[in-house]
Amino acid sequence: LVANAVPLVGVLAFGWGLHSLLVVYWVESAVVGTASVAKILRAEGEDDPTELPSMQFNDRSVGSFVGESNRRIATFFVSHNGVFWLVHGLFVGIFPLIFPRMAWTSPRVVAAAAVGLVAYHVVSYRVNFVGQGEFEHSGPVTRMVEPYRRVLVLHLTVIFGAFGVGALGSPVGALVVMVVVKTVLDFRGHWKEHDRARRRASGAVGEPE
Repeated sequence: LVANAVPLVGVLAFGWGLHSLLVVYWVESAVVGTASVAKILRAEGEDDPTELPSMQFNDRSVGSFVGESNRRIATFFVSHNGVFWLVHGLFVGIFPLIFPRMAWTSPRVVAAAAVGLVAYHVVSYRVNFVGQGEFEHSGPVTRMVEPYRRVLVLHLTVIFGAFGVGALGSPVGALVVMVVVKTVLDFRGHWKEHDRARRRASGAVGEPE
C-alpha cells in the first residue's frame, strides 16, 4: 500500500498524467525485479516442487530449476524478466505517440518516484524477508516465480487500463480509478505472497528434527 501511495499522491497532489503513471509503474517493475534478485540470492530454504506453479520458461518447467544454484537461478531471472521489462518499456516509450495530446512525463517525477519505491522495497526486504526470517524458508525457485504470480496480471491491467484512460483524454477520475484497481490487485498479490511465506515458515517449525 505504501508503494502504491506514491502514484496516487502524484495524481491527486501534483497533477501527474497518464504517461507519468506508466513510467512510474515501469520503474516499479524494475525495482521489484531487483529486489527479487536479492531474495533469490539470499534464499536458504528448500523448494517444494509440488507447491510451484505449472509455468514454462523457455520450454523449461519451473520444477526443472529446483536444485540449481541460487546464482544460476538469479542469472536466468535477470535475462528472462529483463526482456519482459524492456518490451514493457518500449510500450511505455511509444504510448504518447499513440495519443498525441498526451503530455510526456518529467524526469523529476521519475526520479522522485524511484527514490520512494527503492526506499520502500529496501525496508520491506530488511523487515519482512530478512527480519522475519522469510529467507530461511524460501527456496530460490520459489522466489523466482513470486514476481510472475503478481506482475503479469498487474502489467496487463495497467496496459489495458492505460488505453481506456488515454481514449477518455486522461481525466483525473479515470487515473485515480486506474491507480486504485492496480493497488487492490497488488495488495492481493502481496498478501498472498506473505501468506505463502508464513505457511512455509509454520510448516518448517512444525517439522520434527
